[in-house]
Amino acid sequence: MKTSVSATISSAKVNWRRKISCCKFIFLEFLATRIDFFNRLLIKWRKPVYLNEIRMAEVSSENKVLFIGSGIIPYEAILIAEETKAKVVGIDNSMKTLKFAQSYINKKGLTDMIKIEYGDGLNYPIQDFDVIFIAINVWPIDSILKHIYYHMKDDAKVMCKSFKNDIADVLKLEGLHGKFSVKWVLKNPQSKSFLLKKNRT
Repeated sequence: MKTSVSATISSAKVNWRRKISCCKFIFLEFLATRIDFFNRLLIKWRKPVYLNEIRMAEVSSENKVLFIGSGIIPYEAILIAEETKAKVVGIDNSMKTLKFAQSYINKKGLTDMIKIEYGDGLNYPIQDFDVIFIAINVWPIDSILKHIYYHMKDDAKVMCKSFKNDIADVLKLEGLHGKFSVKWVLKNPQSKSFLLKKNRT
């Protein structure tokens, strides 16, 4: 019983952090759509992290990539497409956010490389994707990882951003324990990136 309560508290804490992050990033990206200097500053801050994640996941032009939580400015999805020539699908479960993202992609002339659509990580069909990226503002992360585990390709890779060791803690919860192996951890200035592989049973 104690283990179950502890797991519930841990899951709630992790998802609360990600909810707060979601609000913060929506605000920052909205400002970036209005102020070009702020947009350039945001890109400069994020780009090294995104490039390291792309290299760590070994994304290639042959891959089909899903990005969960693309946000108002789907910059990592753009960078994946530009750097690797992979076909990228970005999803978000907010229609307002989605409209901003689609407009941004259209203005950049990237509609041939990136598709932005409405979708939720809890139930989006993922079985055709080779690499799945999960933004740090996506929640409930435990439920989303369960959905991914049961529907992903056996050899697909999952790149998931984390506050501190939140993802490592989530992977210990009931229903996720033993489902994934952590292949690599990238330490970023304010976060970590976990490269996960599915454990075959």
